[in-house]
Amino acid sequence: MQPSTVRCGSTGIVLPIDEMERSELTVPDAVYGTFRLPSFVRAVTEAPEFMRLKYLKQLGVSNAVFDSARHTRYDHSLGACYLSGRLLDAVNKTLNPPVTEDERKCVMLAAALHDIGHGPFSHLWEKFVEVYGAPWRHERSSVELAQRVLDRLENVSVKQIALICALIRGNAADLLTSDRQFLAHIVSSDVDVDRCDYLQRDAHHVPGVIEPSRPFRQMFDRVRVVTVEGKARLAYHWQDYPLVYEMACARQAFHRRCYQDVEVLGAELMMLDVMHEAERAGFRFACDGNSEPLSKVHDKPELFRYLNDNITSELAASKLPGLDRAKALIARLQSKDLYKEIIRFSIDMIEEVNKFNHQQGKPIVAQAFRYIKSTKQWFGSFNVTFYKPSLAKGDDDDDDVAVVSLEEARDLNHSNTVTGESAEEIKEYIIYCTDTNPTVHSTAQQYFAKLRGGSAAKES
Repeated sequence: MQPSTVRCGSTGIVLPIDEMERSELTVPDAVYGTFRLPSFVRAVTEAPEFMRLKYLKQLGVSNAVFDSARHTRYDHSLGACYLSGRLLDAVNKTLNPPVTEDERKCVMLAAALHDIGHGPFSHLWEKFVEVYGAPWRHERSSVELAQRVLDRLENVSVKQIALICALIRGNAADLLTSDRQFLAHIVSSDVDVDRCDYLQRDAHHVPGVIEPSRPFRQMFDRVRVVTVEGKARLAYHWQDYPLVYEMACARQAFHRRCYQDVEVLGAELMMLDVMHEAERAGFRFACDGNSEPLSKVHDKPELFRYLNDNITSELAASKLPGLDRAKALIARLQSKDLYKEIIRFSIDMIEEVNKFNHQQGKPIVAQAFRYIKSTKQWFGSFNVTFYKPSLAKGDDDDDDVAVVSLEEARDLNHSNTVTGESAEEIKEYIIYCTDTNPTVHSTAQQYFAKLRGGSAAKES
């Protein structure tokens, strides 16, 4: 029998698996401590497409405001992969037949690869690309790059690759039998390993935003599979309802205090201006004899796999004419000299922004849109199932549990403490001054204050 093999990168060299995957991957992690992942995960992490995640910050340009927000997509992807294995272990305590090694491989590889298609500075790259054509989302490139990586692994079948990619896209249900539908919700759902990891990881690296009563991952310790309308679903113990609710509140809190913090949105506008300036100057990202404008790199997987946050260093060092403003903005970002907020409106002011900039002869002001659902909206749309064990039997009994809805789980927890900060919906348009001159800032502030009735007081 021929040994399983793996083809290494662009060299095409094929090596036996026992040479490339002779051991598990040991991961020293800031959130979970040291953990180990199977050898098939290690083979994926050594691909250049995955290695680039080490140079993609999880929270984009948030480190311009929160200096400690420097953790990466690499850290998060391995964390999500670890949680997926932990969840499967918990499921197998009561599942019959248990999750197979083949299923475990597909789920864990999907968790590891789910963010491989992110562009520089996280979701900011999606906003940049949208300006120059059809909307693009990182999930599309995640599937493309995952396919490239998996195609090079001789020990992953075509059928497995199809399922892994479907798990990343979030449409794996069509490939699964009714008793295996729960596998589709581990990587992509309202309560999944992706969300659980990034909230815990972001909380660790940006302290003070949330203070969980206990680690969100503990909700996976009692997870099990139940049947609802003929399909297998993940279900959480009714006593873990407070933790699920707390996680919903945590996501909303992070949007308010970090992801869509007003200063962070100003930093995003600056980085977007850097990229737009590069585009106007005709800058092309080049590697291995290929080159494309930044707005088109995502269409070339063989090029996109090398694009990361270091693009700003490349722009700063470029000799291409027309990059003076881009270089100045990069320097300001590095020194945390960010665009300053002027005023907020409840309606879109982009026409007035364009009018003012035209009058000034250059882009003095910019607008960012901030929309954050209320905690009630966020949690109310959660599609999550709970269960309640029979009083006569223990939690580990696999034959006698009652399926409990979100509302029923809430009512069952009436005597338990349900923590988590509740907040209302936020929808506002924020105007920033891009110029560092105090006189220019004052002129812009007065102009927009008059438009809002002569008051420069910020809307709450």
